[in-house]
Amino acid sequence: MAWAFATAPDSAPVTVPLIVIAGDRPGPVAALTAGIHGDEYEGIVALWRLAAHIQPEQVAGRILIVPIAHQAAYNAATRSSPSDGVNLARVFPGDADGTITYRLAHHLFANIVRHASVLVDCHSGGVRMAFAPVAGYYREIDAPAAAASLDTARWMGLPNLWAMPPRAGVLSYEAARIGVAVSGCEIGGRGGRIEADSQMYYDGITRVLRAKGILAGEPGAQPTYTQTLVGDWVLAPAAGLLENHVELGERVKAGARLATIYDTLGAVVTRMSARTDGFVMGVRHLPAIQVGEWATCVVEEKPL
Repeated sequence: MAWAFATAPDSAPVTVPLIVIAGDRPGPVAALTAGIHGDEYEGIVALWRLAAHIQPEQVAGRILIVPIAHQAAYNAATRSSPSDGVNLARVFPGDADGTITYRLAHHLFANIVRHASVLVDCHSGGVRMAFAPVAGYYREIDAPAAAASLDTARWMGLPNLWAMPPRAGVLSYEAARIGVAVSGCEIGGRGGRIEADSQMYYDGITRVLRAKGILAGEPGAQPTYTQTLVGDWVLAPAAGLLENHVELGERVKAGARLATIYDTLGAVVTRMSARTDGFVMGVRHLPAIQVGEWATCVVEEKPL
């Protein structure tokens, strides 16, 4: 259904798509989200397919699916709102009296996330970045929530675990802080959608729902991991055209050249190097870059 959360200046309702699968038996509530950024498509397709394939008789509890959380950004194929310029992924739990994106964040958090016991939030590199597949979890929260987050990320079964940096305003972090078992996931990007990436999301969320007792069927053995990725993106210190010197998934040594940024005449503005040995978890896909945008992501591999 199209769920109204605000009214436009012309009195038309402003809506967010919501799919509710109410189970035949009582049980927990799962929240599944994608499209927080409007140019990230892998999770959207995975959630559409889940909604089409899951029947109420297979469900204990409820599954709340928001396949395109930020409709305005999706329509414009942008990370942020074309209406107020706000990045939805940085303003949860929102503000009922704020601009349209803050109101959307409040609506989603108050009416979806607060009722859930588990949340999987699907992201990707979008138009600008390329991401290795990672199931994110939080460590820097209270112990029960941290354990629940790690358990959920493990059940996603993506190739890598990522100890996500605590960042206020991020949906999964704010949800974890109120006790929801969360995994914030990243995959793919490069300005499009690769079918294998959507399938990985579909398979991982299916495992999570089964492991949590929400979807009928056995999840199989929980995937095992011996290490986790720790770290975050390095921001561009200058604007220009960025050239990558490393490949996604590559392992590099401290000091390795990662990227060069050029000005409009082709002169080198800055060169970026790895600060530590690590795994290239993300690279810039769109060459044009502004000061402060995500440029390159080398993370450390540490024992879990």
